[in-house]
Amino acid sequence: MIVVPVGDCEVSILPVVNGPASEADKVREAYGGYEAYGVSMGIEGIQAIKHRAKLDDDFEVSELDLAYAHRMEELTGIQVEMPSPAMCMLVDLCTEAGTNVIPLDMNDSEFTEMYCETVKTWDFVKEHRLAKKGMKKRFSSTTPEAFAVEWDAYVNGVKGYQEVSRKREEHISDQIREVAKYRRSLLVVVEVERASGIADRLR
Repeated sequence: MIVVPVGDCEVSILPVVNGPASEADKVREAYGGYEAYGVSMGIEGIQAIKHRAKLDDDFEVSELDLAYAHRMEELTGIQVEMPSPAMCMLVDLCTEAGTNVIPLDMNDSEFTEMYCETVKTWDFVKEHRLAKKGMKKRFSSTTPEAFAVEWDAYVNGVKGYQEVSRKREEHISDQIREVAKYRRSLLVVVEVERASGIADRLR
């Protein structure tokens, strides 16, 4: 847990790894006692998780996400589930408590606009090749946390994707600052590869 005071609000950032079912336990243990709960997802992602039982597991998964899942399982021996068990746990706990999870990331239209402005056509075309190379690349990681960070560094070797990550961190940290104006405590569940960058921006 990374604790950062933002004004009069104590912001607790919980880094999680997308994929392993055990990450849901981290969220369950951290949950409770906070005035508000936020997640590094847009509103549409939260709604999809909230109503996932009705969606017949029809979640959009990119080629890079599939490569990430395959290599995570191959290197760590841990099965990967989609959507993220950690994110699902936070949404489920808040739903059971009758509260709403605050979406801290961009909504779909905002993200699409930013992505199209940031990722050049050639970078997008290279996604298939990037995923294919990632399936063969030698990674040194043996834990889910280490692999998530190492995979992120690999993908962000493409300038456009690196810029997308930076803009997401900026947006999420800005949203946290807005929430902090009206809350005394906030738990933020965020993917481990973005957690340090967001915390640094808040500081």
